[in-house]
Amino acid sequence: MPDTTSSHELDLAIPDMDSAEAEERVRSVLADLPGIQTVRLIERGAYIRHRSSVTPSQICEAVRKSGYRASIFQDDAGHVSRSSQ
Repeated sequence: MPDTTSSHELDLAIPDMDSAEAEERVRSVLADLPGIQTVRLIERGAYIRHRSSVTPSQICEAVRKSGYRASIFQDDAGHVSRSSQ
């Protein structure tokens, strides 16, 4: 059985997140996603700590469904630049 309690880090690039309204929408969508532990928004991006129960692809998809492009800038395994548009 996979370990769903370990924490992982993910840096997302969210180039369309360019206003306070956009930031609040993205923050809300991410905070409501099960398995998200912390969200720290940065200029046109986000730093996320999450449990194994939610994948980076699921996180990008949630951002995309909220109306913004998202790509993985870097995850805690050192993988970079995977897009979800």
